[in-house]
This record gives sequence, structure tokens and C-alpha cells, in this order.
Amino acid sequence: MGAMDDDQNGCDVSRPGGGWVLSSVQGRILEGVAAGFSSGRLSRELYLSSKTIDYHVRVMSDKLQAPNRVSLVSRAFVLQILRTDSWPPRIARETVD
Repeated sequence: MGAMDDDQNGCDVSRPGGGWVLSSVQGRILEGVAAGFSSGRLSRELYLSSKTIDYHVRVMSDKLQAPNRVSLVSRAFVLQILRTDSWPPRIARETVD
């Protein structure tokens, strides 16, 4: 892999997800964040605590070096973690374990 395959933040952009694989829980959370759902709504729909939702959002944001939810979603689209052909947003299946 050459330097041209890495973005500014060191993520491999030659593969969907930048070489990073999401857990199925993180995938569902990212889809909800991309749809604009709050942590409270996600916690009710996924039967997780809002602290757990916030934890996973923080982990994903740290991994993608995104300072907030909007940046997280933008980076996920750029790295092809989220598909651009559906609404509500859906995860590219090859990025989920």
C-alpha cells in the first residue's frame, strides 16, 4: 500500500471502512447517528443504555478522528462505511463483523 492510499488521518481509503471493521452494535449505532437520532432514542430502540451509546459514538469518533457526530457521519460516508444509495443511511456490509 502506498502513501496515496492513506487519507490525512492515516486511514486506508483503498478499502471500505478504511480497513476498520465495526461491530454489529457499532454499525447499528452509526446508522442511527447518521439518521439524526439522539442517544436517548437509540438507547430505547437498541435496548442499550444511553451511556453505552455515547461510549460507542466516542470510540468510533476517536478511531475516525472526528470531533463530533456530524464529522463522524461525514467521515463514515467518505470512507464508504456508510452507503450513499439508501435512506435512512445503511452500513456497507463489508465493514461489519
